[in-house]
Amino acid sequence: MVEVKYFIPNKSRMVVSLLGDNDVRKMHQIHVNLNAPVIELVVSHIPCLIEAADVVIDMRDSGPAQNVECSCRSKIFSKGSSSNFGRVVEETRAAIEEQPSQRNSLDAWKTSIEGVGQEFNDVETLRDTIRNFCIANCRDFVFVKNDRLRVTVECAYEGCEWRIHASRLGNQESFAIKKMNSQHTCGGGLQVRSHPKASKRWVSNIVKEKLQDMPLYRPTDIVKDIRREYGVELPYHQAWHGKEVAMKDLYGHRSKSYDRIRWYCDAILETNPGSIAKYETIEGRFRRLFISFHASVVGFIRGCRPLIFMDGTFIKHKDGGVVLGATSKDANDDMFPIAYGVVDTETDDNWDWFCRNLKEAIYSCIEWRSEQITFMTDRHQGIIKSVPKYFPGSYHSYCFRHVKDNFKNQVLVHYCASERKRLLDLLNAAAYTPRLNVFHKIISKLTLDAPGSRTFLLNANPKHWANANFAETIDVNEMNCIVLWFPRHTLTGTPWHTLLAHHGTPLVVQHVSHMYYAAYSNPKHTVY
Repeated sequence: MVEVKYFIPNKSRMVVSLLGDNDVRKMHQIHVNLNAPVIELVVSHIPCLIEAADVVIDMRDSGPAQNVECSCRSKIFSKGSSSNFGRVVEETRAAIEEQPSQRNSLDAWKTSIEGVGQEFNDVETLRDTIRNFCIANCRDFVFVKNDRLRVTVECAYEGCEWRIHASRLGNQESFAIKKMNSQHTCGGGLQVRSHPKASKRWVSNIVKEKLQDMPLYRPTDIVKDIRREYGVELPYHQAWHGKEVAMKDLYGHRSKSYDRIRWYCDAILETNPGSIAKYETIEGRFRRLFISFHASVVGFIRGCRPLIFMDGTFIKHKDGGVVLGATSKDANDDMFPIAYGVVDTETDDNWDWFCRNLKEAIYSCIEWRSEQITFMTDRHQGIIKSVPKYFPGSYHSYCFRHVKDNFKNQVLVHYCASERKRLLDLLNAAAYTPRLNVFHKIISKLTLDAPGSRTFLLNANPKHWANANFAETIDVNEMNCIVLWFPRHTLTGTPWHTLLAHHGTPLVVQHVSHMYYAAYSNPKHTVY
């Protein structure tokens, strides 16, 4: 995973992350407006465990076309568009990974066993060193003796004379090698890339340091990195179990991560005045959580349309749960998170609680202008009941993609493919037409051609998803119907406190980048 940041070219020297093409364009515009000839980048979080690369981009000859000449110590960039963020990241990764690793663990492991007299801090260090030594040299071994006082290992091949014996030094915890035969008489080593001693504990020791910086480190990436760095082929399940062990060592048992939610909520209230952070428990067990940062609400009021998308997505780990979210769109048509919650299940009661807290977060803000809000949702019954209850007079639009999917699954299931497509096209036309007479004409034809659709359309309530019936102009298919600020890969196995912290980080980055872009690109822009 590559992370790219840049320095704001002023006295503050503040660091801002580049999360996409828009951020790169903003970065370029800020430097142009400040007449700064050089962009300073920092590239970090490289899987090959090298130190971050400092990159300097010379803008003096960039010109209006935004072409920049990039240079750094490792020459990882070439000429190209400053907005081509994806290419920049990939070229950075490729160039850096071609460099020799500054922490070549594999070579160090090959000579980690020196001979008789070598000392180790404790028995665990001794065992790990022997394991790493044999993995690096493609050899297998077995324990003959293995306790807190002595450790004896032999080559796994019967008859081979390779052997190490170590014991504890007096009353100390340290161990020392007392006897060793370093010569293998069994011929060649292992002939396969997998290794029987590459256990989940070994994997956890390898990835633990990376997981501290990258909690979203995926098992598929672990498999690739261990193959590249150590030459060991791991099955996916071994990488997954190794990550689980490492996460438990770093953060404790997953169930205990709920205990840290109280600390996280207190920290939000202390460091972000005006924010809302609530959680509830039942008999000591976590039930639900709601968080809305004051800066997000102010940003919504000042810089977004009065439009809120609400949806939920399931959390894919053994503890389960659902993430609920309220998101808007800013003036740049980008997603703008307002509030999110975590609940045990997606029920009417939990949506009622979420909407009640959302109302408190928005209406309690002194900048609220008491205007009507348009909600776009997935037709969950809990939302349908809660929106008019807590936001009376607001408009409520249904995500048309959900309406269309339900229509296809409930009404068109027995139709052939061509007829199903024709009827779906009619439903599309009915949803998007702005004229009421055209809408009724299309619906009449649809109910005539598919008699079973009449009941569905009445229950679906067209005034919530058809342009011709809606009180305001809407885009009935705009909603993505997912909690957009929680990427799906972050909802699989990440401890709660880590998940919440990694949601807050891009939120802060977004607010800071908006503030600097507004301040340095156009003085008339409102800073929020």
